[in-house]
Amino acid sequence: MRLSSYVRKAAMGAASIPLLAGCAGEQVAGGAVERTAERPASERAAKRPASWTDLPVRTGARDVVHTDTDHRSYEVRITVKSLVRGSEEDMRGARADKELKSMVPHYLTFEVTNTGRKKIPAAYMVDSDFALNGTDWTRGEKVYVSGGRPGGVDLPCADTAPKTLAPGASYDTCVTYALPEGVGVLSLTHNADGYLDEGGAVATWPVEGGLEAASAGLAEPGGIVRVRWDAREDGVLELPATLVSVRRGSAADLAGLDLDLNENERRGVPYYVSVTYTNTGSKDLYADQADRVRLLTEGGRQVRGKTPFVLDTKIPGCPSDWVARTIPPGDSVTECSIHLVTDDGDKPFAVGFAEAGRPGLVAWRAPLR
Repeated sequence: MRLSSYVRKAAMGAASIPLLAGCAGEQVAGGAVERTAERPASERAAKRPASWTDLPVRTGARDVVHTDTDHRSYEVRITVKSLVRGSEEDMRGARADKELKSMVPHYLTFEVTNTGRKKIPAAYMVDSDFALNGTDWTRGEKVYVSGGRPGGVDLPCADTAPKTLAPGASYDTCVTYALPEGVGVLSLTHNADGYLDEGGAVATWPVEGGLEAASAGLAEPGGIVRVRWDAREDGVLELPATLVSVRRGSAADLAGLDLDLNENERRGVPYYVSVTYTNTGSKDLYADQADRVRLLTEGGRQVRGKTPFVLDTKIPGCPSDWVARTIPPGDSVTECSIHLVTDDGDKPFAVGFAEAGRPGLVAWRAPLR
């Protein structure tokens, strides 16, 4: 199965795109928001387009850690209140890339409470730790939305974050994410370290029906999927690949290995992913594609693989040469990668391959053992 080509690399501090001129709320210097007068909520609701849909996100509060751009940590409580899917019509006239204008906005409303003892500077950056995950593991493109929809209807999303947030204080706000047409929402996630693919603590708000939709188009384990392989000086080749196995390991398996693990990953559960590739080309290939494999979880995370750098490393359930070697034309090779799942409430669900020279993933259903 091919997943969407709109996969974005979201990280803390990523630039957002200004959208829809004629503002009801404007971001000003320092991140504070000044809002002009608005019509009552009842009046706005009365004009709500029929095309807008309330999505069944599992609302509620999660106690999380917000990490700012200076790597300082703050205790906060995030309470998700609603998620609304808009329509392409909302994007008409947007000052945005042409690609975004064909996408669908999703409006996430939530409350932020400072539960720690420190004042949070740049409190409007708390939402930078958030991700909206599509049913094909795309990540929604964050955009700032202001003003009204064509026809005079207000958009249901305004950024009202203050410049700072004192201990015990709260604010309600809304963030807009754009997804490709036809892609549903799998989940919302908040990453404590601000980097969506790393091993920090993760809070998840699933969307009902999202997992079933994500599962519908996956290739079955053992099925052959063509992947775009980086053959270096010979360019990109499309080679047949097969997911062999996904095995749960033990932290004890990794003791003494030369792996670059952070504190959360050391406490995480390792999963060993084995994929077989066949060289259908006319030249020898280097078997060094394990870093392109992603373990995809029910919560919407893409967990990158790690490999030891020691030649004679042996891990039960994860056989591999661990170093690049050549694959003659017509031969096959099986590579194993180690993926650390750091959230006790999250589970592996699929395996993806990040293709060379093309955004997006191809993916199989994960055969857990």
